[in-house]
Amino acid sequence: LLSLATRMGYCKANYLFVNFEVRTTDRYQLPYTNRELFHLTQVCDELFVTLVPSLDLNSSYIDANAAKAIIDRFLDDFPLSKVAHFGPNLTSILIEHRAILDAVQKRAKKLYLSLDVDDRNGQLVDSLPPYVTLCVEGRYPLDIEAHLSPKINVVLKFATSDVGYLCQAPESTVRNAVLAAKLGEKVPIHGTMICELSTGCEIMPPSLAYVPEIATLGVSWNRDVDMKRFCYLLPRITAEHVLLDGKMTALFQQAMTLGRVEHELTKLGAGLLRTGSAGSPSSIPNGVGPKKPPISVFVEMILNPDNMTLERLTPVAFKKSRIELRRSLKALDEARKELPYNFELALVLAEIQLVSELMALASRLGQALCIHGGNPTTTGDHHVGLSTINVGVANLPLTVRTDLANSLLEIRSKFQHTWLSRNIPSTLPNALKIFDNLFRALLPPSMQDYSKNLL
Repeated sequence: LLSLATRMGYCKANYLFVNFEVRTTDRYQLPYTNRELFHLTQVCDELFVTLVPSLDLNSSYIDANAAKAIIDRFLDDFPLSKVAHFGPNLTSILIEHRAILDAVQKRAKKLYLSLDVDDRNGQLVDSLPPYVTLCVEGRYPLDIEAHLSPKINVVLKFATSDVGYLCQAPESTVRNAVLAAKLGEKVPIHGTMICELSTGCEIMPPSLAYVPEIATLGVSWNRDVDMKRFCYLLPRITAEHVLLDGKMTALFQQAMTLGRVEHELTKLGAGLLRTGSAGSPSSIPNGVGPKKPPISVFVEMILNPDNMTLERLTPVAFKKSRIELRRSLKALDEARKELPYNFELALVLAEIQLVSELMALASRLGQALCIHGGNPTTTGDHHVGLSTINVGVANLPLTVRTDLANSLLEIRSKFQHTWLSRNIPSTLPNALKIFDNLFRALLPPSMQDYSKNLL
């Protein structure tokens, strides 16, 4: 947290939101001591960054008085903070119980509330007092004007990752930056938030969030920048401002490559891309294809490979992604040779390399599933049934499974080291669980008991 506060302070961020989530069934306890939180507040003050403690519950089904007790204990841990932020579940309780909201305001003079504004809560939100600032998702079209009066203070929120993906697509980074600049011209807003929150896959290292953070921070200070025109400079700008070394541009170039490879393969699997005669993918017109946004092929391959739909995916598609990922790994190896003796630079390199290796392993697994699940009747003039079925990891050749299992163990070991370099040790067991399903699927039934000693 201290390094994050320092980095964001150098990039002229005015506020640092530190988010905590409390389970309604557990005893309230923060993972930091009061001394650590006090030190963090001091560091933020020295950097002219306002520390905003942020709290939410895992559920809104809780008694209002019990929620008030949790909020009071939370504010006790930040006695010097005059501002606080509450997530959607707590916000839904606070806007319905105005007496509790006023009581909280006596301790924190300024409150930020995150909420999705719609017809059901529009009237309650529209009557919020002036000390409340509403945090809404930045999207197009932004229809909050239909529910809110101009007197309501509004802040736009943008995420550093796409939901259901390992990495954010370069197009999403540019789109969020453009929205941050353009929406402020149409709707009176007080600022922009960039949120680095988990999207369900807990392995995402902070290194992959640096480019979206810098892009959104930059346009927040200078809305006149044409991000579509200068997006190719984002890796260089990020290296200069985050790593303080422009020679490390290659690291963030490869991070953006990972996002492009992941999204293109996922769109192909969902039927949103088609391969032309030259072999290059092209987009399908809007209105065609699935309405729900697809989940990343790589996330599915890691978490639940046996239930994946492989109908539109081919061994060639996975092979192309492997080629791109091998190029990224080669570029990272070249960057390692020029790496100065710096822990932060080495950690960023290790994190991006880790995700590259994990995606390469998922591509190898996908290629194997497509090869062994291919329908031989689709090679002739008469097509019968699906072109590719998912035969399951358990039906792959034993040599393929053993090779993949050994690679996964090596990646898991590297992940453990990088995780402990940035995160609290007590969170490691839960983070490592994402590898369990795939590793057990790769092992034969006779070795399932042996896996308990390895995991």
